[in-house]
Amino acid sequence: MQEPKDFLVYLNGLTNSQFRKLSQQLSDRLLPEVTMNEFWSLFSELFFSDRKAYLGTLLKALCLRLEKSGVVGDSSSAFEKEGVWQPPFVLVCQNLTETDRKKVLLSLLPLIDNPADVERLLLQCQFSEAATWIPYLLQSPTAPSYFLLLRALRYVEHDRALLIRTCHYLMKRGDEQSFNMASILRLSFALEEVHGTFSLQLEPYHLSRIEQNYEAFLQHIHF
Repeated sequence: MQEPKDFLVYLNGLTNSQFRKLSQQLSDRLLPEVTMNEFWSLFSELFFSDRKAYLGTLLKALCLRLEKSGVVGDSSSAFEKEGVWQPPFVLVCQNLTETDRKKVLLSLLPLIDNPADVERLLLQCQFSEAATWIPYLLQSPTAPSYFLLLRALRYVEHDRALLIRTCHYLMKRGDEQSFNMASILRLSFALEEVHGTFSLQLEPYHLSRIEQNYEAFLQHIHF
C-alpha cells in the first residue's frame, strides 16, 4: 500500500466511476487486510481529507476487520485488537459532526458484546450524558445496548411520555428480546399505561438486580 498522502493524491485523480469501483475494493478487500497501523493511518488521512466521501467506506472496512478479529484471549476484544480505543480513532471521534456520530454509532454498536465498551464508544463520540445515549441505544437491539438503555432511562424517569414511547417502540419491533425489554421497562417504571401480553414474569426484587447486574439482565431478557 502506498503512503497515505500519495494514495490520497491517486484517489483524487480518479474519475467518478473509477472512484466508486475502488471505494468498494477499499472497504471489502484492501483496508480489511492491511496492518492495524496502516489501516488507522489511511483512515485518518482519508477522513480528514473528505469525511463525506470516505466515512461510509472506512466504517464498512472497520466493521469487516472487527468481525474477522473476534475475541483475543480471555478479555481482549476485537475493538482492543483493532485499535478502536487508541489515539487515531479517538482523534477522529473528537471531530465528528452529528451526522458522522450517528453513522459511527449505528455501524459499531451492534458489534460490541459488553456494556463497558458500549459506554466507552458513546463517551468517545462525545456523548457525556447518559440521557443523550437513548436514541442510539434504541436503534441497536443488542443485550449490551438494552442494558445501558435501562440505566440511561433512569436519568429521564420523570418524562413518562418518553418512557411510554420507548416501550411502544420496542413492542413494535416485535422480537422476543425487545418485547421482554418493554416488559422490564413497564415494571421498572410502573408504566400501567403500557398494555400488552407479556410473557416475561418478574418479581419486584428482580428489578434492582436486573438494572445493576448485567448477568442477571441477560438471564431475564433471553438474548
